[in-house]
Amino acid sequence: MRKSVLLPAAAVAGGVVGLVVRRVYLANGFEAGTGLPIAGAPSLWAMAIVTVVVLGLLVALSCGKHKNYTQCYTGAFYSEHTVCIAGMLAGAVLLGVGGFLALANWFSSPSLGLMEKPLRRELSVTWLYLGIFCLLAAAGIYFVTQKMRQKEPILTAWAAMPTLAGCLWVVANYYDHWAEEPVLGHYAIPMLATGLSMLGCMMIGAMGFDKARISTTLAFSLSGASVCIMALADGLNWANTAILLGMVFYQLSMASALIANDDRAPGLPACAAHCKQCHGCAPMGTLKKNKKKAKKKTNESGK
Repeated sequence: MRKSVLLPAAAVAGGVVGLVVRRVYLANGFEAGTGLPIAGAPSLWAMAIVTVVVLGLLVALSCGKHKNYTQCYTGAFYSEHTVCIAGMLAGAVLLGVGGFLALANWFSSPSLGLMEKPLRRELSVTWLYLGIFCLLAAAGIYFVTQKMRQKEPILTAWAAMPTLAGCLWVVANYYDHWAEEPVLGHYAIPMLATGLSMLGCMMIGAMGFDKARISTTLAFSLSGASVCIMALADGLNWANTAILLGMVFYQLSMASALIANDDRAPGLPACAAHCKQCHGCAPMGTLKKNKKKAKKKTNESGK
């Protein structure tokens, strides 16, 4: 079986096993009356062992010798497989749905008081920002996917949007759920899922900024997707559930494409026809410098 299929399949299988164990722990690892964790509960140890084993296995599978990608996002994530492209677009749709639901949650939350400003609501304003950036992340994934399908360079600003959405996802849940929750066991897996997904998106986006770390990108992406599947056991609200599923599809599809391109024989990237005048793949802030260097070389050659 190809690694581009084996590794995402391992992440999904590990996530499903973790989901089942997590459900058992949530049902049997806490006292019925107080909701406090039962010390030394077998389900707690089972959940911890499964999580560590799954993450350790995914990290081990991600390590190894990889290609050296330099300023070529399309060369790393371009795919001709319909399933892979569909997964990326499914991630975009689900993140968009999660963004709309996050906005709806914030707008529908009650105000803190009659004398308060309209924007002061019971739900943290970070949910408003989360909704906006999830919609931008969905648009970014869509535009980047379309550019790669057309074998054209991508705009690095769009590639960074899922990372920003991931940051706000962590902050929004912290302010409205985790900060006031005294029992770590109630939110440990969702917290781990959001954190790993944010790092996975950050490493994927970094590929467009001349910061290619193949092993790290695969480890965070596969681990984030796997733990997101585990976190579905917690029965989170619809906005969080849609974002979790969006991260699963997005990270697994990008990881699969990266593995396939990494295993392929060395050669020109899919967007090679645009390499001489590639504005999109240049790291942000360096495009003007690149133009000046190109003009300088042209003048020198003319002389």
